[in-house]
Amino acid sequence: MRLYLVRHATAVPRGSSARPQDAQRPLTPDGEREAERIAEGLKRLKLGIELVVTSPWARAVQTAERIAQVLGRQAPVRELSALRGDADPSETSLALKAFAGYHSVLLVGHEPHLSAWLAELVVLRGGLQVVIKKGGVACVEVKRVPPSQGSGTLRWLMTPKQLTLIGKG
Repeated sequence: MRLYLVRHATAVPRGSSARPQDAQRPLTPDGEREAERIAEGLKRLKLGIELVVTSPWARAVQTAERIAQVLGRQAPVRELSALRGDADPSETSLALKAFAGYHSVLLVGHEPHLSAWLAELVVLRGGLQVVIKKGGVACVEVKRVPPSQGSGTLRWLMTPKQLTLIGKG
């Protein structure tokens, strides 16, 4: 199974009076455009994404929906509580059981959860330090679901700028 871990695009700042709870923070207008540019880059890579799954938090849902729209996905975006920003990475690995029949899944979430999960997938916990930029994407391949710690292979990690350049062709 190929997992494409996507950090949500730019959202309104924490503590914004309009959205006091972290889970409710939406994308900014720039974040909406950023999500579309990232999606164009992913589309150009022809990844064969079968399913788009997102954290239930607003900014991740908006990012996932933009990506799914640009990719031409007809199936709705599915929410997964285990992709919340405060979820434990082991919980996220176990939750993959629900998608065991898929070969290529794009998952939208948050930092530092995604980086911690990425580290757990490809090495033992604490053995890898990486930061996925807002709008960045990491591709990890796992041979079984749920994956055991350190069993995944990091195929690539891209920044939003790289994906935007790919999308422009």
